[in-house]
Amino acid sequence: MSSRSLVRSPLSGFTMEVIETAYAGHAKTIASTIDLSKFPDGIICVGGDGIVNEVLNGLLGRDNWNEAIKLPIGIIPAGSDNSLVWTVLGIRDPVSAANAVTKGGSTPIDVFAVKRSQAGFTHFGLTASYFGFVADVVQLSEDFRLQFGPFRYVVAGFLKFLSLPKYKFEVEYLPSSPGRGLELKPLTEDNWITRKGEFLGIFSCNHFCKPAQGLLSPIIAPKAQHNDGNLDLILVHGSGRLRLFLLLHCLSALLASFITFCGICQGISGLSYFHMLLFAKTLITESWPLQQVQVKQVKIRPLGNTHNGCGVDGELLRAEDQTEWQCSLLPAQGRLLGQHPRASN
Repeated sequence: MSSRSLVRSPLSGFTMEVIETAYAGHAKTIASTIDLSKFPDGIICVGGDGIVNEVLNGLLGRDNWNEAIKLPIGIIPAGSDNSLVWTVLGIRDPVSAANAVTKGGSTPIDVFAVKRSQAGFTHFGLTASYFGFVADVVQLSEDFRLQFGPFRYVVAGFLKFLSLPKYKFEVEYLPSSPGRGLELKPLTEDNWITRKGEFLGIFSCNHFCKPAQGLLSPIIAPKAQHNDGNLDLILVHGSGRLRLFLLLHCLSALLASFITFCGICQGISGLSYFHMLLFAKTLITESWPLQQVQVKQVKIRPLGNTHNGCGVDGELLRAEDQTEWQCSLLPAQGRLLGQHPRASN
């Protein structure tokens, strides 16, 4: 059972109803059923990217979703990975996050939808959707959640590396037109670009995805912005443990030198394998088969025996058949409580 309590803070002047979630998906249920008029200032999540994603999907699953999306979401980072609050608001610890909330203000952020076309299923996200190796790591990591906590991603990544399959996809994407904004150009067959083959990974990033756990974790999509009306599509071409191992070996030597120089050795976050893959493009060779392009919409179809799992903000969406996935931005933006320290007053 969940516990509820009413808390009044004399310092901040806030009155808060505190609800402790009792099971996976509980935050989604709460957000989908609460009376929004009783909480006009927002919902604050204490946890990682997963609980924020639950609240987002609860709000957007309501009949009045167009009103619910305007409700600001606050984040007190306390999860396995806190990429969203670190990337968008520049906050890594709970105290700084609480201070940012009490100072007031909000930050607009794009919201994307991942749809499974044949099933009529839709899931919403704020950070990224991904297919291939990382999606498999996220799925396998759940077997080690209780034993290893945040370190479960490293364990799952190592085991999946040892049994690395080949991932084959057909990818169609609609490139963004020059300029910024949420307006969509008329869609025609000539606008779409198709790529088919083997991919170690496919990412659709809503921001540049800087992991908060560990200073050495590189950025996934350095050009991505959280409010530019675009998704940044990352295609990591190729397959095989040898390709992945050689890349990791080159990067690990560079990181070892950096650690020795700084005298710092912090844990690398759960998705470090692919963070290394993407970061290594600028460190090893410009000809590395990695492609990054800004898009409005993406369609992804697994081919052959490729596992049809899609990760969204640290959560895995499963599909039994080789169905098509579609990822696109919503026409309306959400809001996060707080502002980045560099934001102008």
